[in-house]
Amino acid sequence: MEQESNTFKDKLKAWGRFFISPYFIKNICIYIAAILLFFLLIVQGLKWYTHHNERISVPPVVGMTIEEAKKVIEERGLVAVVNDSTYNTDSKSTKPGHIIEDGQQPPSGYFVKKGRKVYLTYLAYTKQPATMPNIIGESLETAKSLLEGNGLVPGKITERESPHKNLVLEAKFNGAKVSKGKQLHKGDIIDLVIGKGDDDNRTTTKTRLDDNLDDFNSDADLDEFNTNTDPDDF
Repeated sequence: MEQESNTFKDKLKAWGRFFISPYFIKNICIYIAAILLFFLLIVQGLKWYTHHNERISVPPVVGMTIEEAKKVIEERGLVAVVNDSTYNTDSKSTKPGHIIEDGQQPPSGYFVKKGRKVYLTYLAYTKQPATMPNIIGESLETAKSLLEGNGLVPGKITERESPHKNLVLEAKFNGAKVSKGKQLHKGDIIDLVIGKGDDDNRTTTKTRLDDNLDDFNSDADLDEFNTNTDPDDF
């Protein structure tokens, strides 16, 4: 019995020495640090996930100067981008250099993620240049898209007798004909004259002329020309 008691005491001493040994202390510290790091990562991950899905309301900047609008937008964590300008002499509600009505996209009150771009359009001090695109022979829909893409505004639409339905026959600015390459200003209104015929295959006059030239230059015509012509006549 005494021997068993001594053995038990020796085991307790051994365990005691193990728990206070540098090896045990080192490993228990590593284990505790790992647990703390794990929980820290979870907390930071939850914070990141929450902010990642955070929605920010776009502030209203209509009527502000470009500098004021940029400051307000950037304070919300968004990015202001001056996208375009327009010129309107009839505008009384907006001063030159200020953001026009409907001149911010997305609009105010719209919820977006942090870092989203907000595009701004302001009223210019002077007219901005624009070039007249080539729209003769194009469909009405295509002509409108080309005009708008160059900052011009499709105006009055009139019809004229033509075999080509809905093809643009003529473009006018202030009542005078205007052709491609003409230097105008953004916002200028271009009136269009289109055909009202029954032919809706959108074949232009130029295409028909090319077809006629191809027919004239066919092999049959050349053979007939060569047969009836004597080289000595030249």
